[in-house]
Order: sequence, then structure tokens, then C-alpha cells
Amino acid sequence: MSNKIGWSLLILYLAIVGSFCGLEIDTYIQDLPFFQIHTLLLFINVLFVLLLPILAYALLTTIQPLWANRTARIFFLLLSSIYIHFMILLAIYKSVRKTDFDFFFFWYNSADALPVLWKLFAPWMFGVTLSVAVCILLQQQAFPLITGILKNSRKLGIIFAAVIVSSMICQLATIGSIRSSAAGFVYANFISDRQLRNDYRRLYQDHIEALRSDTYADIRQGVPSILGDVIFVVKQESLNDLLVGPQITPQLLKASRDGILFRQLYANSIQSLRGYECILCGVPPNIEGALVDDYSAEEINKLSCLPRIFKALGYSTLYFFGGSHNPRIVSFAKSIGFERVLADNIVHPEDIKFDWGYREDIFYTRVHEYIQDHHANDKLFVFIDTGATNHAPFEVLDDALRDQIPFPHPDKFQERLSNTTFVQDAYFGHLYDIYRRHYAPRSSLIAVSDHAWPMPRHKHNIYNERGAYEENFLITLLFTPPSTKREDFAIGNTVTHRFSQMDILPSILDMIGLNRNRLLGESFAPWLLANQNYRRTEPQKSKLSIQPYGGGYISVVQYPRKYLFDVLSQDIKIYDLMQDPEEQNPEIRDPAEYMYLIEDFFKNRGNPSPAPESIGKDPSSR
Repeated sequence: MSNKIGWSLLILYLAIVGSFCGLEIDTYIQDLPFFQIHTLLLFINVLFVLLLPILAYALLTTIQPLWANRTARIFFLLLSSIYIHFMILLAIYKSVRKTDFDFFFFWYNSADALPVLWKLFAPWMFGVTLSVAVCILLQQQAFPLITGILKNSRKLGIIFAAVIVSSMICQLATIGSIRSSAAGFVYANFISDRQLRNDYRRLYQDHIEALRSDTYADIRQGVPSILGDVIFVVKQESLNDLLVGPQITPQLLKASRDGILFRQLYANSIQSLRGYECILCGVPPNIEGALVDDYSAEEINKLSCLPRIFKALGYSTLYFFGGSHNPRIVSFAKSIGFERVLADNIVHPEDIKFDWGYREDIFYTRVHEYIQDHHANDKLFVFIDTGATNHAPFEVLDDALRDQIPFPHPDKFQERLSNTTFVQDAYFGHLYDIYRRHYAPRSSLIAVSDHAWPMPRHKHNIYNERGAYEENFLITLLFTPPSTKREDFAIGNTVTHRFSQMDILPSILDMIGLNRNRLLGESFAPWLLANQNYRRTEPQKSKLSIQPYGGGYISVVQYPRKYLFDVLSQDIKIYDLMQDPEEQNPEIRDPAEYMYLIEDFFKNRGNPSPAPESIGKDPSSR
């Protein structure tokens, strides 16, 4: 009877192994044929991870003094049981999210990730704890069978050893390329060459220190009247510029008739909080943690960010947070000068709330009601942070809009992303109607995405924490001035030059008569204003974007050249975006030859040194 139970449990364990392997292969290979060398290598790669408990059990039983110790034996079985359950949880995560668990994302956002994971698994904690305890007992039934077979059959023992060795070799061979794996994370953080990462971090920290010591002696001399008495900054969630068009974003295009639309603007990173840093403070993103992770509230408060500037100019500064609770974002908002952060305290009990926050049209209405009730005639700087709709897993949750979405029966990721982008745009139309009716004569509005979400221009590039192609970074910005000052602005223009989020703060400073030379961004105010005394030029400074996850990428664009530093692989891919807009044919070079690009960005305040005349030319000939 015991033998039958053991075999049953062993078959169950192998079923878990098979499920994990299948999900791992589906995550990386997806619709490619199973019987091919790439799939086989990945399968062998995963086997070591899954067979480790059996291997460890077999090895431990050969150490008789240790195995005879009951406490040591139970401790080992406990660790093995936790390991097995960790595999199961990863398999569930893969099955639900259709993507691998990114250890880089977890590491750099543990303050947010731990509560989310706890929220997901806390209801099952009693069952998981009981399951771990039961697994300790079951291992003693299942694993002796296979260890006994391996000991009694020399041939099977050799085959098992060959499988383990082959899997270990595959792990070592791919440790630098399977970017989201646990092994890849360990390799990137503790084994690989970290010079590029360390050099960037040093330059970044020096720049932040310089900004903290840079204050406006003449801040009260700024003249913000050109922007009106109320300045709205509206964050749009994951709006990829490549999806902007009449079918998917009709409301944004309609609103652009009253202002200036920037297409192909660069997001400087791929995460909301880092986007806020770039938009509101004009700082570049770090290669690792966000500002709130590396600096105290007192240190961040010394940065001259937009809310602090407008507060000094007599504006009340309000942050409306319609998203799911995120203490890091709240801490950041308060640290940079927002007087109040308003969230659940402005909504009604019956208001619809999704996993990622309140439905946008409802929250926009509550924001308007709050302003009318408490600040009807005040000067305001307002940041509206919402993002419940256009968020993973990209499902339309509003039944009222299901008959209007562009793809009623989506079967591809791009169609699902297009549908939720359309719904978000419809809600933005609701906000813009409120703006036109109640605020337009005395206020300006900036609508900008926090980051893009990649559409699969490159195969399987549908995860925000992977990749650094143009579709990972390109977003859209709309600026509408007060309707009473239309004659001062280039109303109706569409700008396709590639500015970035970091250029927003210097542009606003330029318009209100303040200057700050330490900023790495550049002003695009000439493209906003109708004044012919402003000379309009293409961007003169390099545009830097960071992908901090999956091993890390640093993108430096001097259009049309794009220099993509791969932090994990320690190489640089060089693209000509005019000749190769799909980024299919990079030239791969040694990053040390081009490190001057990153140094120039920081030390020369974004002004590039003369670049080689053609891709592939030896940089020493500069």
C-alpha cells in the first residue's frame, strides 16, 4: 500500500514538473513548434531547477551521519517542501499573467510587490501552510522510490546524472540571456560585470546631488499668467504613441484641435513612478531604484519640482490619486511639494473601483466636484493620477462601451491593448468636456502618458518589464493653453520631433520666465508658442530612456541614431532609426567605445559630442 502511495505521489510531483516546464516553454517560445532545438534546450534548462529536490534528497541520503539526525532531516524536508511550493506558485503566476515572474521587478519594487503578493496569496496562506506540512510527509513516501531505483540501476543512475549535468550546462550557458529568471537575476547582480551599471549610478547620483543644491533665487519673479490660474497635468496610463489614431484615440485627437500635440515623445522609463519623476522633476530615471527608494523625503524635498515651484508662485498644489493604494507614490507626491494627496476621501461609496483604481470617468467627476467645492476661485497646480482601465491584463470592464470598442472579439494582444486604450480615451473625452465647460478660459491642460506599453511590433514584445525597443518608449503629449490666450500659441500644430518627458519641466520654466541650467532636458516652448522670436529647432540634446528590469537597458537617442546599452550582456546595439525603423538590423559593438554618450548626457547636460558620421565608424575618429 505504501509503495502505491509513493508511486502516486511521485507521479503527482512529475505532473507538477511537466506543468512548470510547459508554462516556462510557453512563456518564452509561445506559438513556435515544440520539436525544435530552441525548445529542447529550454526544456533541459528548466529540468535542473525542477529536479533539484530529488537530487538533493538523493545526495543527502548518502551522508549517513547527517541523514540519521532527525532535526537535520526534517529541516531539509521543510526547505525542500517550501522550494516545491515556490515552483507551484511561480507556475500559477505564469498561468495567470502569461509571463514569467520578473525577479528584477520584484527586487526594485519590493515595497509595492510584497503587499500585492500578500493580497494575492494571503487568503490561501492557511492552505499553503498545511500543504507545506503535508508535503514534508509525502516526500518521505515519494522520493525514496526514485532514489532506490537510481541506486539499484547503474544505467538509470547514469542517465539521471547526465540529465542533471546537461541541465546545469544549459543553465550556465544561458544565465546571461534568460533575463527574468532567478539565475539571470543572481548573475546580473552578483556575478556579471557591473561596471556599466555602476558608472551610470555614479553619474546619476552626482546629478541628483547637484540638483538638490540648485535653488531658484528669483523664483518669485516667474510670470505664470501665460498658463492661467489652474494648471492641470493629467496622467494617461500606458498610452503607446503607435496606437494613437482616429479609430483608437478619437477624443485625444479632437482635443488636440485646441492645443499642440506631440507625437513620438520619449518616455524616459517604463514605470509610472519613474515617469512622474521625469515629468514633475525633470530628472532622469535611475538604473535601479526610484527616488523614493534611494533618498529620504527631506532630501527629495530639496529638488525644485513643478509643485514646489508653483507653490512658491502662489498656487495651491493638489495631487488626485485614483489608483490602487501605493504608499511610495503618496510619499513621492508629498516630498516634491504637493500640499494635499486626495484619493478615497473624495469618492462616493457606490463609485466603481477596479483592481488598479477608480474608473476614470467617475474619478474625473469627483475631482471636478472637489475643486468646485473647495478651490473654485483659487490658483491651482493639479496632478490627476488615474490608470484603472488601460492596465494589464487589458480587459474592457465597462459594459456600456463594449459595443463601441474597435475590436469586439479580440484574439490578439494588440487588439486587447487597442480596446482598453480606446476606453481610456473615451474617459479622457469626459474629462476634456468638463475642462472646456468649466476651466478652459483660465487654465491650461497637459495630458501625458506615464510610459508606453509595447505592442508586438517585435514578436512577443508584450511585457512592459522586458525589452527596450522604440515601441517600449514612444508616448504622446497634448498641451492646451487657456482659451483666452489662443493667439499666443501655435494652436493645431502636431510636433513629431522626438522630445521626452524630461523636457516638460524646462519647457514650462521657459514659458514662465525662469531658467535653470542644471536640467538635462531642453525646452520645446518654441513649438508651443506662436511668437516668431522663438527659433524652432529639432531636439539638440540626447534623449535617454531606461529599462531597469530584465537585466537592464540604457537607450541614448541622437535621432536617427539609437545606441542601446545592454547592461546584462555588456554590449551595445546601434540602430539607424531612419533606415531601420523596425530595429531589425543593429550593429553590435563594445559599449566601452560609446560610454562617452552617457557621460556627455550628464556632464554636458544632455548636449552630445560630435557623433560618428555613420554607424560603424570608429568613435576614436571623432
